[in-house]
Amino acid sequence: MKKICFSVFSILFVSVFLISCEIVQEIEFNEQGGGTYSLGFDMSEMMKMGMSSKDSTQPKQVDTLINFSNYLKEKKDSIRKLPKAEREKIAQLEAFNLYMKADTTTNQLIMKMGYKFENLKDLKLFSKKLEGQNIKELAIFKEQLKDKKSKNEDNTSEFPDFNEAFDMVFSKTSFSHKITKDALVQAEKDKDTTLKKDSPMANMIRFKQRFKFPYKINKVTNEKAKILSDFKGIEIEGNMYDINNTPTIFDLEVFFDH
Repeated sequence: MKKICFSVFSILFVSVFLISCEIVQEIEFNEQGGGTYSLGFDMSEMMKMGMSSKDSTQPKQVDTLINFSNYLKEKKDSIRKLPKAEREKIAQLEAFNLYMKADTTTNQLIMKMGYKFENLKDLKLFSKKLEGQNIKELAIFKEQLKDKKSKNEDNTSEFPDFNEAFDMVFSKTSFSHKITKDALVQAEKDKDTTLKKDSPMANMIRFKQRFKFPYKINKVTNEKAKILSDFKGIEIEGNMYDINNTPTIFDLEVFFDH
């Protein structure tokens, strides 16, 4: 996703999911500035509407975690036969894992993509490393995220990457997370002036950001941010109305005890 666009929160998801969905983005930092990133989707409403499977006559249960590092080891003989460019491309999956839980009896559909990053620059490569990965284990996740109004003719993953809309800085003393100037301009341009606080559409998409740190928190500038019980993390959330009317809703600075 080359275009940095905060409207991904407000417009894209309406057309992509077409139904209520909770999106959870979590970043856990280590002392070296790297860590783990995850992007999760709870699309259980799709199960209730019978949208998750073409054949809903038989009960289906899936509860699995795919570590792509293990996948690469298992397929190493086949991968070795691929052209160099393809081998280098598929090797980028080593830092990823994919969790899927689907149960037609309880109407659950939860998917989460995890990624180990070395630093914030590496974190920005999350969606880029997934582009063009023609792996069947990614097919279900990709299919659920695909825009139902338009057909993808290529093999790109089209995974949303919210990190592109924010500037982040992490150190031993503080953490800052702010919407980029380009994303803010785009958000104002795409603002839906018809969306009301009490509109059914307002709560269609619920987005939650969670940050965890190796240090205890002393102060957080965003009053909407909730400090986690261990004082080493924060959580902030907003719905469609909040994001549409306040593009800076996720802007914050965190100061650590030292």
